[in-house]
Formats: sequence, C-alpha cells, structure tokens
Amino acid sequence: MYCKFNISKSIFAFAILMVANVAGYAQKAWTLRECVDYALENNITVKQNELSSELADLAVVQNRYALLPSLNASANRNWNFGRTIDPFTNLFTTQQVQSDNISLNTNVTLFSGFQLRNTLKQSQLEYMAGLSDLQKIRNDISLNVISAYLQVLFAKEQLKVAAARVTQSTEQRDRIKRMVDAGTMVQGNLLDAESQLSNEELSNITAENQLANATLSLTQLLQLQSPEGFDVQEPDVPLPDVSVAALTPSQIYDIALKTLPEVKAADTRISSAEKGITIAKGGYYPRITAFGSVSSFYSSSSKKISGVDFNGYQPDGSITAGGDTVLSPSFSSRLEDNPYSDQFDNNLNRAIGLSLNIPIFNGLTTRIGVKRAKLNYENARYSAQQTRNQVYQSIQQAHTDALAARKRFDATERNLTAFQEAYQYAEKRFNAGLLNSLEFLTATNNLTRTKIELLQAKYDFIFRVKVLDFYAGNPLTF
Repeated sequence: MYCKFNISKSIFAFAILMVANVAGYAQKAWTLRECVDYALENNITVKQNELSSELADLAVVQNRYALLPSLNASANRNWNFGRTIDPFTNLFTTQQVQSDNISLNTNVTLFSGFQLRNTLKQSQLEYMAGLSDLQKIRNDISLNVISAYLQVLFAKEQLKVAAARVTQSTEQRDRIKRMVDAGTMVQGNLLDAESQLSNEELSNITAENQLANATLSLTQLLQLQSPEGFDVQEPDVPLPDVSVAALTPSQIYDIALKTLPEVKAADTRISSAEKGITIAKGGYYPRITAFGSVSSFYSSSSKKISGVDFNGYQPDGSITAGGDTVLSPSFSSRLEDNPYSDQFDNNLNRAIGLSLNIPIFNGLTTRIGVKRAKLNYENARYSAQQTRNQVYQSIQQAHTDALAARKRFDATERNLTAFQEAYQYAEKRFNAGLLNSLEFLTATNNLTRTKIELLQAKYDFIFRVKVLDFYAGNPLTF
C-alpha cells in the first residue's frame, strides 16, 4: 500500500511538471530572432536542400577516390562431374574434379584526357553552387518570417486601436444617455451613439480575426502544429534608417552582386558548365591504363610422386643382332594427392601491364557530347544573366516601394495630425450642443481610419526598407 501511494504521488508530480512545462511554452512570447531561427531549423525545404548538399559532397568524395587505383579480389570453387577438362593437366577426364581459383587484381587510369580530374573539379563547383542555393532559400524564409512577424505586430496594434475605440464609444454612449435622460439632448443622438458602438464592436471583432489569421500564417511558416498559445513579443519597432534609400538602384545592385547567393550560384554553374566542355573534349584523347594481378589455383586431380619402385627387368620389345630379347629395367611411381598449399605456391601467377585505348570512331559520341556540353554552357550563361536581370528588377521595385512607403507614411502622419485636431474641435462643439451626432461620428470615424492607416503605413514602410537593406547586405534586424 505504501509503495502504491508513492507511485501515485510520483505520477501526479510528473503530470504537474508536464502541465507546467506546456503552460510555460504556451505563455512564451517569441522574439523575431527566435522565429527566424526556428523556421530555418524546421523548414522542410531547408532540410531537403541540406540533404542535396550532402549528396553533392558525397559526389565530390567519390570523384576524388576515382583517381586512386582499384583493388579487387575474387575466389571461385568448382565441382566438375562427368567428362570434363582437368584444369591441372588440360586433358579430358571423367572423374569428379574439385578446383579453386583465387586472384587479386588492381587497375589504375594513368591518362584519360584529364577527365577524372576535371570531373572532380566540376563536382566541387556543383557542391558550392548547392550551398549558395541553400543560402538563398534561408534568406527567402527569413524575409517571409519577418513579413509575417510584422503582420502580427500590425494586427496587434490594430486590435488595440479597435479596443480603445470600443471603450471610447461605450463611454460616449453612456454620456449621451445621461444627457438624454436629463433632457439636454434628443433621443436621436443616443441612437447614433448606439449605432457607432455597434460599428466599433464589429471593427474589434474584425481586428481579432485579422490577428488570428496573421498568427496562423506565422505559425505555419514556423511549422508549428497549432497557433494555440502562440504569441510574439512586441518590441519597440522604431522607424528604420532610410539612408539606404539614398543609394541608387545601380549602387545597391553593385553591392548585391557581391553578396547575394543566387548570383554566386549562377556564376558557379557557369564555371561548372565550362568544366563540362573540358570533360567532354577529354573523350578525344587516348586512355592509358595500368593493371596488375596475382592469381593461383588448386585442383583435386593434381598428384605428386611420393616414391619409385623397381619392378625388375622387362622386355622392351627389341631384339639384339644375335636374336636375343633385350631386357630393360622397369620402374613404377607411387602417387599421392598434391597438398593444397604446395599447389598454390607452384601455380602462383603474377602479371603487370599497360593498356592503350585510342578512340577512332565511336558513332560521333564524343563530338555530340562536346556540342551538348557547349549548349549547357550557353544555357548556364543565359540563366546567370536572367538571375542578374531579376535581381536588378527586384532592387528597382524594392527601391520604388521603399520611397513610396516613406511618402505614404509621411502623408498619413500629417493626415492623423489634422484629423486629431478636427476630432478634438468636433468633440468640444458636440459636448456644447453645437454639432449634431452625425457630424461628430464622421470626425470620429475619420480619426479611427487614419490611425489604422498610419499603423499599416508604418509596418509597410519598415518591411520595404528591410528588403532594401537585405539587397544592400545589411543585417535583417529591428
């Protein structure tokens, strides 16, 4: 019973700890840096390109080892039945023969038109281009996260404005109601105030929905399972330094060519395609290969003489001049199985040599390969130029957007000042009974709309300048 009680307490304590951890995670407010880092760490596209980079690195390793000699061993055991050739005597036999063959072979390419070395260099260039591709993807994700993060901040600010307007409209409605009850204001003003409050409450709900959608978009970029409990920190986001906007698009473009990974990737692939031409031309050259081998074999039919027996003198079939039969000594050999180790020592074979292969005609394979490589090179050049054109166009657009966002922000800020003064003047006249409720509500709506427009202009201005900073090689931070 005591043991069960302790186990229950442990489980209960563990559950409380887990709930506390989950609650702590839910209450955590994410910074922009944390959002970007988490997205880069968990994004599927980034992981796939990291795997592609590893595969490209393996190709480099494989091509590097292709320069080394090859070394292979082989072993065979054969059982021959019926009429077959004895591998030891090369004579036909009908007995069962067992045989073993063991060999060790090496091969190294001495010259192949430098194709192996150029293939290694090409694979290294492709690996470098893949790393640049990966960096571009990381940059794109960072920009997307920053944009989504700013959208969440804008939605939160918009919700604050909407909530403040609900509070203000509620207080205004209550004040008008007291004045109507006191007989100093007509019933129509109260109805207008009620209508305005309803509109503000609807705007508040709309702002809540916009915040929920912005938060959902950000959590999806972060690959989070649910936006529930997710929140971001609300830093004091100052207006950006617009000194980068003083540069011309051409000046920013010159900087971008030295820093953007997509430009590096395109240029690297031009070099890779150029190596492809050299590799293809290597097929015109002879190929020189060195080889060597060591081999031996064993056969169960192999015998060796273990001794000689004298069998006396036997007629050899010839006759002397006197008519006597000629007798010759007769011997017989005693045979025994030839040991395994002795056979391998005696049958050991070593060979070295050189092989020369001169291409004369192979169905124009090499010539077509060279033409294909040249076309790939031209295509790589066009792709690089297209990349440069896209970068320059993007910089032009980003520069125009940043200037336009600055002008919009300045104009909206002036509008806000004007509408604030108009609202304060209208509020004084309305409280004095010199302005009807419709005119006062118009002034109120103008002020609210301009506040939201200013918020939108502010965050759009910040993002546009950040994009321009990115092309100019500046860090993406607030």
